[in-house]
Amino acid sequence: MKTGYRRAGLVAVVVAAALAASCAYFNTLYNARRIYGEAEEQRIRADGDERAARDKYEQVVTKCASLVANYPDSRWVDDALFLMGQALIRQGDLNKGIRKFQEIQANYPGSNYAPRSSYWLAYAYYRKRDYSQATSLVERFLEEHPKSDLRYDAMFLAGDIYLATENVEAALSYYARVAEESNDRDRVQEAVVKSAELYYSRGEWEEAAAGYEKVLRGGMSPERRREISILLGDCYTRIGRCDEAMAIFDRLLVEVATTRDQPPLILGRAASFVCMDSLESARETYEDIAKRFPKSTYSAEAFYRLGVIFEEKMDSLSLAQEAFSKVSVEYANSDFAPFALQKATSLKRLIELEESRGGETTVEQRAERRFLAAEIQLTRLEKVKEAIVDYQAVVDSFPGSSFAPRSAFAIAWIHEKKMKDVAEAARLYRGIARRFPRSPQARGAVDRLGDLGMASLRDSLAAFVDSVAATAPPVDTTAVDSAVVAPPVVADTATIAPPPAAPDTSTAVVPPTPAAPDTTRIAPIVVPDSTAAAPDTSAAPPDTARAAAPPPPPADTTAARPPDPDAIRRATTYPSAPDTSAAGRKGEGS
Repeated sequence: MKTGYRRAGLVAVVVAAALAASCAYFNTLYNARRIYGEAEEQRIRADGDERAARDKYEQVVTKCASLVANYPDSRWVDDALFLMGQALIRQGDLNKGIRKFQEIQANYPGSNYAPRSSYWLAYAYYRKRDYSQATSLVERFLEEHPKSDLRYDAMFLAGDIYLATENVEAALSYYARVAEESNDRDRVQEAVVKSAELYYSRGEWEEAAAGYEKVLRGGMSPERRREISILLGDCYTRIGRCDEAMAIFDRLLVEVATTRDQPPLILGRAASFVCMDSLESARETYEDIAKRFPKSTYSAEAFYRLGVIFEEKMDSLSLAQEAFSKVSVEYANSDFAPFALQKATSLKRLIELEESRGGETTVEQRAERRFLAAEIQLTRLEKVKEAIVDYQAVVDSFPGSSFAPRSAFAIAWIHEKKMKDVAEAARLYRGIARRFPRSPQARGAVDRLGDLGMASLRDSLAAFVDSVAATAPPVDTTAVDSAVVAPPVVADTATIAPPPAAPDTSTAVVPPTPAAPDTTRIAPIVVPDSTAAAPDTSAAPPDTARAAAPPPPPADTTAARPPDPDAIRRATTYPSAPDTSAAGRKGEGS
């Protein structure tokens, strides 16, 4: 009997010890979860800044690591590993977090945390900017777990990943699916806002306005409502709904309680006046902003907008140049400053060229000035219509100058590259070869025809250019500095076309940014020659039997351009939307 009692007592002690250990494990895990929840609340209050709760995340990692080390056989090890992985990601220890989620998938494939680990792995790789791996993981998650409660979060994450890789169409597709299929109001609102922001960044104002209108019909904080209302008002000014835009900004001005919240709204009113074509009212409003909020990002934008009005609406280059010059003075770090500085420099040079036209100069110098004016219009101010007019003036007024074939080539290049009118470009290239056969641009035109798939025309014109080159050039009996230039001999009736209507420059390819002007000369070359840019690697190899072909037209240097001020307006002037990346929301994936 004593042995039986002793055995029973031993069993009771073992059971009690096991229960105590289990309770200790569970209590520690419970506390770790509680601390993680507090950390998430703290992070959200800090607008998603994970650093605000770094200490709490560290506590979670410490507790979970202790549990895994001391109780490796516990049935809650996968719980601890998952929670530790989440906290590590929040801390920014992405590689360590990734290893924890991979450990769950390798050692606990049947755990409820295995699919959730897949989602968090995709998010971790997204945070690492390993977008290829992130895309593969999130797509596989959506395919393998179509019923998961994280399905819409994964769709949102997929949208964020594709957005990061600049696949805007795919991103919009995923955000649209979330908005259409999810029953979570907050998630739907986030998806609609994301889509609207994408449409806004692409200049698709109608679509952006529709998204903002939809979002504003739901509930949100007053601050968030004001932010989205500002964006909606801005969209309205761009699509001609001027009165509605003005009504939004007037209402918001009544609602705001502090002066510091007023500048974006007053800027919106000024834009509404521009939309209404009330330019004097717009001018007065922008000038009022500059006076009331000097040396600020708001006064910098006000002067930039004034410059645009003077240049594009009032046709006053001097006033525009003066306004653009003030932008960096007001606020050097304004995102408008580099663009305004380029505008101011280009307009100043253009004004100098205009003022020097009446001076006693040679024909070549006058042709150069008009050519440079065209280059500035095209490469710096992105005014294609005006550039074509100036290029054509060089061809018509100074046909014997070296700038005539260069201008003719520039016109053809514009039709090919910017206006996407291949037929007209081919006609113009043919005319260059016939009219200026001894110029380097003639050989460049021949090569462009070959690149456009017109091999037979290229070969016939190449033979013509070669035959002309083989003959002695005609004696030029006209002095270079003569005020009168003899008309050229035209071998073909194909001549340079008159200036076309203004092309769509929304997809324009912009040549390189020019060097600073050399003020030691009357007419320095301040922009790159349209035919002197780096070789076009897409062009067909030149015919080695002929003389070396001239350099092709300007290369695509879009990446070197300063930021588009319309694209940066919302991000710099108005409050931007909070981070809505998929795993950035409260309790995501837990």
